[in-house]
Amino acid sequence: MKLEGRAEFPYDTVQVWSALHDVDILVKVIPGCKSLMPDEDGGYKITLSLGVAAIKGDYEGKIRVTDVEFPHRYLLNAEGAGKPGFVNMEVNCLLEAVSAGTLMRWSCDANVGGLIASIGGRVITGISKHMTKEFFKDLINEMENHFVPTPN
Repeated sequence: MKLEGRAEFPYDTVQVWSALHDVDILVKVIPGCKSLMPDEDGGYKITLSLGVAAIKGDYEGKIRVTDVEFPHRYLLNAEGAGKPGFVNMEVNCLLEAVSAGTLMRWSCDANVGGLIASIGGRVITGISKHMTKEFFKDLINEMENHFVPTPN
């Protein structure tokens, strides 16, 4: 499954980068996130509780950030599994300064399997887009508590 999109932030690229790499912020804005803890390999262990259509469950996984070009680019590699299935993904994240703040372009290549894959690609794509929209909306709302917006 391939997804891509963009998000606009009224903050400079360093502020957006900081928020996207702040565990305390991320645990509040990642849908279903119960915990996000650094691991011994320099990545993170994540625990999620999610429902996809009628299929609900808990997932455990790992996240690793690679190919870092502060504050403009990074790759996020994630994998997770639970009784309802598994997901493996790579997300390419690009941040660009614009007059109104920061534009983030992202593209994701994901592999979904198990019971959650049985609900169909179109439904999973729709749910993924909805969850992504909620993530960015919640991230911007949470950033209001930590950063001052870029003046226009």
